[in-house]
Amino acid sequence: MIYIRIRYLLILLFMLIGIVLHYQFGIANAWYCYVASVVLYITYYLFGTVGPAFSALRKGKIEQAEKLIGMNRKPEFLLKQHRAYYHFTKGMIAMQKKELTTGEMHLKSALELGLRNDNDKALVSLNLAHIYYVLKRENDSMTFLQKAKAFESNDLMIKQKIEELENALASSLN
Repeated sequence: MIYIRIRYLLILLFMLIGIVLHYQFGIANAWYCYVASVVLYITYYLFGTVGPAFSALRKGKIEQAEKLIGMNRKPEFLLKQHRAYYHFTKGMIAMQKKELTTGEMHLKSALELGLRNDNDKALVSLNLAHIYYVLKRENDSMTFLQKAKAFESNDLMIKQKIEELENALASSLN
């Protein structure tokens, strides 16, 4: 949370310093403060609060992650990878709240936009497989389970959950 406040404070500080320099010495001495303020403001829209929200989610701080991810006013302005992690975070929060259709929508968007590493891709695919299992759509569940297995994940928990879901699907199909 302090990250966001520091960003706003820096934007305001650079703007105020620019205004003071502008009135005392002219625009030639103030333009760089204006540019710094605008650049910080633009980067807020390009990167948003996705990084801190994703970090809070990984630490299990769901409420904090939800609050941080909600601070993104225009998610469509985020850079592609940040937009993918925006949807990843929103999808995982929806899964925690048992909002399966919302979680499905966001997790599919995250997978389509492209995530950084195979662990994240496997986790998204595994959660989609779980959603379809709960919704009794075994074929879709099996498809995403195979996708999750195809990614080279080195996370033991993901491998364990894949095995558990495979066993659950096998028993429900028989």
